[in-house]
Amino acid sequence: MLQPISTAGLDASKSNAGMATPHAESLSRATLLTQLSASKQRLHLLCAPAGYGKTTLIRDCLRQSAQRAWVDFGGQALDIAQFCAQVAAQLGGDPARIDNGPALLRFLETLGKPANLVLDDYPATAGDELDGLVNHLLVQSNAPLQVWVSSRQRPAWNLPRLLMQDELLELGPDALAFSREEFDAMVALHAPTAAGAVAEEIWQQTLGWCAGSKLLLSAHRRSAHAGLHWLRDYLEHELVSRLDDQQRELLVGLAHLPRFSAALCTELWDDLDAQKLFRELLQSQSFFQPLDQTGEWYCMLPAVANALRGAAVTSTIGRLRLNACRILEGLGFLDDAIELALSAGHPDVAVNYMDRLRSNWLYERRNVQTLYAWRKQLPMDLLEGTPNLIFLNTTALLIGGRMDEAQTTLARLENFLPQPSAEENQRLLAIWQSLYGSMQSFLGRCDVAREYCLAALDRLDSGDWHVSFLGYASLARMATADGDTLHAQQYLLEAVELARRQRCLASEVLINSERIGQMVLCGETKLAEALLEESLELLAADGNRHHLMLGRLLVVRGKLRLKRGDLDGADSALRDALRHGQDHVGPFTLVALLNRSKVSASRGDYQQAYRYLQDAERRMQCANVTESFYRGVLNLQSLTVLVSQGEWEQAVSLARMLEEYLRGSNARSTTISSPSLPQRNQLLLARAEQQLGRVKEAERRLQTLEKDCQRLNYLRLWDETQQTLKGFEQNPQPQFRRESPQQETPFSKPFALPLRSPRPSIGQAHQESKPTGSLRKGEELTSRELSILELMAEGLSNPEISERLYISTNTVKAHTKNINNKLGVVRRTQAIVRARALGVLA
Repeated sequence: MLQPISTAGLDASKSNAGMATPHAESLSRATLLTQLSASKQRLHLLCAPAGYGKTTLIRDCLRQSAQRAWVDFGGQALDIAQFCAQVAAQLGGDPARIDNGPALLRFLETLGKPANLVLDDYPATAGDELDGLVNHLLVQSNAPLQVWVSSRQRPAWNLPRLLMQDELLELGPDALAFSREEFDAMVALHAPTAAGAVAEEIWQQTLGWCAGSKLLLSAHRRSAHAGLHWLRDYLEHELVSRLDDQQRELLVGLAHLPRFSAALCTELWDDLDAQKLFRELLQSQSFFQPLDQTGEWYCMLPAVANALRGAAVTSTIGRLRLNACRILEGLGFLDDAIELALSAGHPDVAVNYMDRLRSNWLYERRNVQTLYAWRKQLPMDLLEGTPNLIFLNTTALLIGGRMDEAQTTLARLENFLPQPSAEENQRLLAIWQSLYGSMQSFLGRCDVAREYCLAALDRLDSGDWHVSFLGYASLARMATADGDTLHAQQYLLEAVELARRQRCLASEVLINSERIGQMVLCGETKLAEALLEESLELLAADGNRHHLMLGRLLVVRGKLRLKRGDLDGADSALRDALRHGQDHVGPFTLVALLNRSKVSASRGDYQQAYRYLQDAERRMQCANVTESFYRGVLNLQSLTVLVSQGEWEQAVSLARMLEEYLRGSNARSTTISSPSLPQRNQLLLARAEQQLGRVKEAERRLQTLEKDCQRLNYLRLWDETQQTLKGFEQNPQPQFRRESPQQETPFSKPFALPLRSPRPSIGQAHQESKPTGSLRKGEELTSRELSILELMAEGLSNPEISERLYISTNTVKAHTKNINNKLGVVRRTQAIVRARALGVLA
């Protein structure tokens, strides 16, 4: 059985023979040990920065090896005679006679049995003579030798030839880093109090870097802020001390940049041979992380960058950031330029760049969270200082389910109307229509939402495809909730075509997740699984950069596995989903936690099931998510757990409360995000009624539900309803099932998140538009009002209308108020849209 290795992962504490005693507290890295121990290749090359456990892995693999030689270079070149003598002495030769390369080769070729040669911390500049000797030993010698090398730079040997001959096993930092499972095991072993948010933050900072993980976790036990100091000391000894002054200057400067390349270094450090220095740092494994597949752009491992910052003069770094900001903006890296401008203390520059972002940017990487962070740093007058910034912020708030904030933000668009030209005015109104319509759809006001979205799509051109995309997605959700699957599919296909033509993978995957949900609802599970795997492959081919989209798909994978009864697979997918979207708190997180609750309930762990629901509620409230987004689905899952527990009376009570809740103003907003929620509530209520002996009542409920599911094309739920009815016929007598007293826990008694009537949102308290289908009876617009309305649609302001019609500004305002009253709206933008919908305006 493989022996565990030290969790320290530090390339330190080596004896002369390299066989240091393992730490008492240890973590098994069985997968890596098995891979290395089973390999028969001549060369095992472990090439990674400091602190990836290279020495420890070699030591544990060779602990049982009797014939070995261990040469610890410490990153420094050795005289050839010294090297030969050390190897000879450890393998039983005469070091006095074996003091040159040819003598060592002859000695090694006469070894009677296989041996292991370890070259630990092999230097970047070993010298031509030593490199030549080792290369000859690897490529041409017949010595019965397996060579193990740890280094921070790929040695100058004929590695391609060894690879072609299948004599090379090379492991880099990605392979040597802790897996997430290993990291979690280390947290449990060394710092159990750091589990949760602290552990997640450390993981995101270190990404499996062994030494960084261990130091930050160890420091956390003493002080939450001590880790940075420990990392600085470690890096000073293991990295910075090995660099010359110019390399050190460049490395510290790069720690302040979100991305860098050889070309960027040349522009920023014109007094240095920056390109050469950059290549040296890159080759010496200085914690550079690739950002693309071409090897052009890199960033620094976050934990290392944080530790190295502060080692330079502030004014110098400020100039560096501003210069890099200007260059990166010119290259199109707007989000990086914004971050640099903010860090350099220039919010006006940051906002100027933000104004060029489009809403589809939000679906990429972790950009929703990024914008939320910017919102905390910037004053509102800057953050929402242009129409495009208002659109960007409104869309981000919609994605996060923060409806009240979204409505408040969108309302500020009035400050920018009318626009100087009629064409721009029309465009601004169309974009507003799309966002307003999408917002109304989430709030359940589907007639208004449909009217506004369709009107916007008629007027938006290809330049505003990202706005059209939002409109199509909203129309599809409403059609799905109405059971109009044909139109829902058409709208989704329109949206996915837009995304593909614009080559926006994140938007395409977003719509695919909606398509998958619709397929599952309609009983097309195999098609849904095929589209899911196709979408995951698309993200993987793009480097899995879009964390939020990957998280959404992993939630879908978890749901599908749960439907198949694969509880372990479902829970694994849902855990991964929450990790990828760990900064994002909104509907995505809600669905993941709901399904983890379902997994726990299916395992009989009701205490944990309720904890997930409490966690979900807390997260939604802390993130200011509109209550109608989560209240209904949380209570439905609470009902599901009660049914699983066999708490039938409580289940009936909660189901009827939920039924009443869905009859109110919350019904449509709830079903837009969870279309089958009312029907699932009815199914669970019927099952509880049957168990309480109310069989006839339950059967009537199921028969009504069966027709409802058929009408809405909810084929999967229809099938579940039929199966439940058949079960009633086969087992007419209720079978009461409760937990035995021995299994009781503090949570085994019925528990449900309370149903509440949410406080009126801004949109409810000041409802802005009610569809009437026509002008109010007897209140047709006068010719003067029509004239004013036409000029408003052209984008004229009240003073301009006053001048055009030779009437006072107060008269214009009075007519405008009458127009709004007759059209049933409160704002001029709504009046224009409403008039067009009614045919009053062309």
